[in-house]
Amino acid sequence: MRRYLILILAAAALFIPFASALYIEVPDYNSGIASAGVKDAMNGRYGDVIFATDSGISVYTADGAWSSVNARHPGETAYGLLAPLNGMVTALALDTRGNLWIGYPNGLQIGDGNGYQTIQDQQFLKNRDINCIARWEDGMWIATGKAGLHRYQDGAWTWYKPLGPEGLECYRVVSMAVDAASDALVIGSEDGGVQVVRNRTGDLRFEQVTYRDEPLSGISEVRVDPFGGVYFFNRTTVLRYTPDGGVVPVLGAGDLSPFPVTINDIAATPGGTLLIASDNGIYGWNASGVALHITSGDGLRSKMVKNLFIDADGRCWFVVPGNVGYIPLTTGAATLDLSGVPVPAPAATQNVSPEALTPNLSSSDAGVLDGAWALFEAWISAVRARLSGV
Repeated sequence: MRRYLILILAAAALFIPFASALYIEVPDYNSGIASAGVKDAMNGRYGDVIFATDSGISVYTADGAWSSVNARHPGETAYGLLAPLNGMVTALALDTRGNLWIGYPNGLQIGDGNGYQTIQDQQFLKNRDINCIARWEDGMWIATGKAGLHRYQDGAWTWYKPLGPEGLECYRVVSMAVDAASDALVIGSEDGGVQVVRNRTGDLRFEQVTYRDEPLSGISEVRVDPFGGVYFFNRTTVLRYTPDGGVVPVLGAGDLSPFPVTINDIAATPGGTLLIASDNGIYGWNASGVALHITSGDGLRSKMVKNLFIDADGRCWFVVPGNVGYIPLTTGAATLDLSGVPVPAPAATQNVSPEALTPNLSSSDAGVLDGAWALFEAWISAVRARLSGV
């Protein structure tokens, strides 16, 4: 009986709001992030997080302060004096020297530590609309409009045009990720599926990624897996590209909830949990299935979560309509553990059905109870830490 009570209490703990652990920022150009229209986010050089928004560039510093610059309000930054080309900032990246590369709908800016060089000439960029930027070792890759890819390396620009001799089978590249485990650049496009480049030197070739012996189509977004490989996803499916070049299924939207759910973004944590931004909050997925579900009732302000980003300090930043915030994956003694205790994934969310509480203890049930007890102990520790003000 005692163990059943423990299970009930542990299940109840799943529904205790995370609101007190969430950081929420209301956009304010002068004292916060410039806008909730976040287009890109990245880790900076100085323990900071840099955001590209539709109202300029915002930096969240290591000591928790905000600063912003835009086309109307240029200024000095930790990355040099910056006068943005446009109010809309679409992409960000750092090169091997730590210089900031900034993409706009009308060109590119490249920092040198003091100021910025502007690239708008078609001699270098065949289209000035910057979709995304990625660094692969000492090369910078820039996707522009429907003009394929450009690479800057060793002072030279190279254009990889759509349907060109290198095998780029798409026009518009919308996402890129580097798989460090296999040293490959993976690109997602809106019109040609997913392709991979395996060699950085010599004759460069784009190879089509296949799944079940067919070219992978209908997938445009790619994200890094910190354990090696790359995740692919669209609105209904998540797949994983392994370092050996294979593709394996991870989950479908129906695995998250019996009700219709749209996948908007994903982010893999260093602890092994895959976080999924959806139109029904944030789900956490691990080897056992759904291990976490945070909704608007837990403090997100909206169940429609647009973007996720894990920063170098382990915080999971999220973007919802009108707000930007983060979930502190680790907060000292009070830990919000998003890795998830291995609990079985129910057909819907983490609601515990009456059948799950019936006294029929098999060996697997005993494992569930042990996991529930571990979850309950972790929750009690977090509550004690908060009450003690740690």
